[in-house]
Amino acid sequence: MEKQLHWVKEAFSRSIVIMDGEKVVGGMHRDLLVRDVDAHLNGVHIFFDVAGFLVHSVNIHDKDAGDKIIGRIEFEGFNGAVVRLETGEKYTWQRENFMMHEWSIVAGNAESKTGHEIIHYDRTRLFLADEGTIELVSALPNAEMLILTGLFVRNYFLRRRKIAAT
Repeated sequence: MEKQLHWVKEAFSRSIVIMDGEKVVGGMHRDLLVRDVDAHLNGVHIFFDVAGFLVHSVNIHDKDAGDKIIGRIEFEGFNGAVVRLETGEKYTWQRENFMMHEWSIVAGNAESKTGHEIIHYDRTRLFLADEGTIELVSALPNAEMLILTGLFVRNYFLRRRKIAAT
């Protein structure tokens, strides 16, 4: 997998396209009035199953392994999220600034400074569309799943922010 990818979300779209140069290598899609998200990257196909009414929890399903749950996302208010995989690995999603122009996935615990950044994201806003880059800082076997999870969490927080504003 390349060390840097590019993502684009067109205005009013519920889909994100992930590209490696000019080649489309992945994407994410959420149907209208549905919280669940279907995502794929470099042949890895996962499904984010959002459950709960006020307090949401998200199970991550591996669509290629018969819908097996491979992890769970636990939200920490509007500040961050923790990704816990069934293998016992723990990753922390953290925003770098309030407007979410930059965010990252950190291996281990971000608060204790024992973790290290493995994926870094940035976003630029073009009139109504969003786009940005994804940089894989440290190579790891489940990188595709974690890249998709980082984008999912960012979009989840943005949707929550928009709902709270209305």
